[in-house]
Amino acid sequence: MRLGIDFGTTRTRVAAAMGGNYPLITFQAGRDHALDWYPSLMATCGDRVAFGLRAQGVQYDPEWNLFRSFKRLLGESHQEATWTVGSVELPMIEWMTRFLVALRLDLVHRSSLDIGSRDRLEVMLGIPAHANSNQRFLTLEAFRRAGFDVIGMLNEPSAAGIEYAHRYRRVDLSRRREHVAVYDLGGGTFDAAVICMAENRHDVVASEGISRLGGDDFDAALLELALADLSVASHTPSGSPSRLLTLCREAKEAINPNSRKIAVDFGQVDPSLGEVMVPVSEFYKRCEPLILQTLEATEAAMAAALGRADADASGLGVVYLVGGSCELPVLARVLRDRFGKRVRRSPYPSGATAIGLAIAADDEGGYVLSDRFSRHFGVWRESEGGQQIVFDPIFSKETRLPQPGEPALVVGRRYRPAHNIGRFRYLECSALRDECEPAGDILAWQEILFPYTPDLVSHRNLKTVRVQRDPTVASHDVEEVYRCDATGVVEVTIADQTTGYARTFRVREAGASAGSPTGSDGPAARGK
Repeated sequence: MRLGIDFGTTRTRVAAAMGGNYPLITFQAGRDHALDWYPSLMATCGDRVAFGLRAQGVQYDPEWNLFRSFKRLLGESHQEATWTVGSVELPMIEWMTRFLVALRLDLVHRSSLDIGSRDRLEVMLGIPAHANSNQRFLTLEAFRRAGFDVIGMLNEPSAAGIEYAHRYRRVDLSRRREHVAVYDLGGGTFDAAVICMAENRHDVVASEGISRLGGDDFDAALLELALADLSVASHTPSGSPSRLLTLCREAKEAINPNSRKIAVDFGQVDPSLGEVMVPVSEFYKRCEPLILQTLEATEAAMAAALGRADADASGLGVVYLVGGSCELPVLARVLRDRFGKRVRRSPYPSGATAIGLAIAADDEGGYVLSDRFSRHFGVWRESEGGQQIVFDPIFSKETRLPQPGEPALVVGRRYRPAHNIGRFRYLECSALRDECEPAGDILAWQEILFPYTPDLVSHRNLKTVRVQRDPTVASHDVEEVYRCDATGVVEVTIADQTTGYARTFRVREAGASAGSPTGSDGPAARGK
């Protein structure tokens, strides 16, 4: 069985590839209640833990502690990080694996799929376009540990573009207008991508994104307005922030184009309180800055893809709205004011990415996708005899990623060292100022230490050694080889060609053990 899985901030959706059809999978949440999504939720009570459907069943029980929107933390976590929910502390990767094990079990026992516990589940995964390499690796690792056979990973807006092409390409596009802008507003992130579609081949020309902007932020805006109501000012609800935000999300999702008031029923978490009515107009006004950010990112992607001379986006066929949060009526209104009749919302906005992933997983689907880096990835280096620090972009933004099954991207650097230890400080950034200075959304990664002086090769903790010039290594030839696979995960092999010593590192996020090399199954040196 081949599946497309869109692991979402609020909800996870699954679609199956079934003989040319790609239905969304439903889950039994009760005797007579089915959901076409799976709750991205964890909960604890004492030493008991619950995930997914079971966690949703206790979300309003005050004895249970909720952990929602944990996907947002993946880009800020390293593999050794721990998360604490109530009184339960576990490694982050263990929390993720347990959640996905629950998903796999519920696919077998509580879903519309007709499968057995031993059936092989081959999955194509979605990932935010602007997710860093660390988030990509952790997502892949957790799915594999949970028993899924991961066949690939696609950026979420790229997968939504495949779903669009499957439905509409022959209707909306022409040779003059063969570009589609995907506007993907999820629960925790926003991505915009411009895709050039020619027959069954899709080329992601440009993308922009905001890693911490999504439906959660709209929920928080509604909660602020509800708490500011005079009837609540003297009595703050006793429920946890997670429960209050869940109330606001449910109230937000009930808004329709004719709504004038939003009812937030605090009585569900605090019996002493009732409903608070928030005017829709006030809520929309509070959300204007958030919507403006998404519009600016979308227009930046269009400008990069079509050229700034195309101010009216005449080369654009469609602006395609996907993601659960794009169902908020004001979003389509704002986008239509800007782009007119070219705005089209997916008939399954919340499920478009999962459906596109299922199509991509299907050998009979026939779609070929060419995706790209969404950030600049590089390392700080010294120049001018150590007098200046410069940024060396290893993989530039918009570099094409290899397709599944193709060889990894390989970039090399050769030099002669001047110090006893090499200190490698990696980062990703969304923009470069003056073509060489990191700007925009910047993420600093772990520092990797590599010994150039032979006597330091066996040293257990290079962090305790002072970095200083060493003339004895000035004749050594050092090579760095960077490899990036189709999922966007980056590894580097640093080799002293003179001594033969080499180590391979998976570049991970700041906070991991500095200089700890990793193999495919965890910490382990791979060297000579």
